[in-house]
Amino acid sequence: MKKLLTCTFFIFLSTFTFSQNDISQLVATLLGDTPIEEDLQELCDKIGGRVTGAPSNAQAVEWGLQKFKTAGVSARKEAFTMPVLWLEKSTTARVSGDINFSPSVVSKYQSPPKKYRGELIYVGMGTAEEFEKVGAKVKGNFVLVEQDLCFNIDGLFAEYTSAAIAEIQARKYGAQGIVYMASRPKGLLYRFIGMKTSENDMPQIVMAREDAKRCIRILENGQLNIELNIDAEVGGEFISNNVIAEIKGSEKPEEIIIIGAHLDSWALGTGANDNGANVAMMIDIARQMKKLKIQPKRTIRFALWNGEEQGYFGSWAYTKDNLKSMDNHLMAMSIDIGSGAITGFFTNGNQELVSVVDKLLQPVAGLGDFTNINAPIVGTDNFDFMLQGVGNLVGNHKPQLYGQNYHASSDTFDKVDLKQLKVNSAIVAAVVLGFANMDKKEITWKRQTRPEIQKMFESFDLEFTMRMFNVWETWLSGERGRK
Repeated sequence: MKKLLTCTFFIFLSTFTFSQNDISQLVATLLGDTPIEEDLQELCDKIGGRVTGAPSNAQAVEWGLQKFKTAGVSARKEAFTMPVLWLEKSTTARVSGDINFSPSVVSKYQSPPKKYRGELIYVGMGTAEEFEKVGAKVKGNFVLVEQDLCFNIDGLFAEYTSAAIAEIQARKYGAQGIVYMASRPKGLLYRFIGMKTSENDMPQIVMAREDAKRCIRILENGQLNIELNIDAEVGGEFISNNVIAEIKGSEKPEEIIIIGAHLDSWALGTGANDNGANVAMMIDIARQMKKLKIQPKRTIRFALWNGEEQGYFGSWAYTKDNLKSMDNHLMAMSIDIGSGAITGFFTNGNQELVSVVDKLLQPVAGLGDFTNINAPIVGTDNFDFMLQGVGNLVGNHKPQLYGQNYHASSDTFDKVDLKQLKVNSAIVAAVVLGFANMDKKEITWKRQTRPEIQKMFESFDLEFTMRMFNVWETWLSGERGRK
């Protein structure tokens, strides 16, 4: 590991001769020997999966808080309310009829715990046309929805979209529940949310790809029933916590640059690439800034968000709690796409930020080939800052091992690219500190108004995507976002 880091550092030195300023010192230090790997292993292997509301999540909150404090960085917990508790204990299935076997399955979030029984009806990819062919047979039964193989992040978004379309049709035709074929091979299971997120009232499961294919082959000329037993701990509202650390600005402490990564994960794996790697990054950047006695002109806040997987509830709560100071939040950044090489940033509908970030990446030009993309990201903790009109960025990464292991039992420490994680830390730190020290005349973007935000949503045709994550109606009603 150290040999690889040394090699990376010398490549950096050979492509960029830096002056002795804060950014160059911070980058050099982050590329050197730091505890980021040890922190990540501790979080993943000792604490493990961290579903919001689980004891392991509360343990992770205390762990993150202590890491910041041990580094001498001011830190605190900030409480917020989660709407419901749902922790899967077990999900089992039994297929009977022309064959009898027990497939490998897992429940999607908020599937109601209960015993279910119904006929298994194959609906292809779950399009409107395929549901129409089956028609009345769907009512009261379980539909089996096929999924394409997922190889990368594009595949993840395609799966979210196709699953949402199938869910809309399943509800329309009165299905009792949905069985999704896993998009990953070799029996790999994973979990994500349905369209109603925490309000889901329909049992939805993911079945191992090979088992689902077996069912489809039988259903070509036969008949199958399915019995499900979903056991989960459920409850109403409960209190969770974000961890917020900060380094006060020396000249404009009231102006805030906030950067975050979500601390929670699903419990099938240990939340390594999603998103423990970038939690460790937040801690390491803050630690090294404090160690080097770097004092940014503006305040930098480091957030370990909670409740992200269920609908970014922690970052939403932060924006609500800080409404009066949203004008002073100049930039919000989210790092949440694993440990593949950062190739630039999504500027989320603000074209003006593209050239700004281009400039801020110049000090680390030797660490990557960067292209910033003005496309809005719905699905992580930048979102409620975008709804508030605050300039916001999401790191764009090469897929690496992210897509295949997303939310899956295989999302473990050994899948993280540790060398690249350190390089990513240096890139992110340079941009964050660049924003914090930027001259006032260089801040050319402004907080967007609600009409401007709505116009941006329309120009990027985001309505379906926002409905897919159950955030469109709350935006329209004014419950969520800028008034």
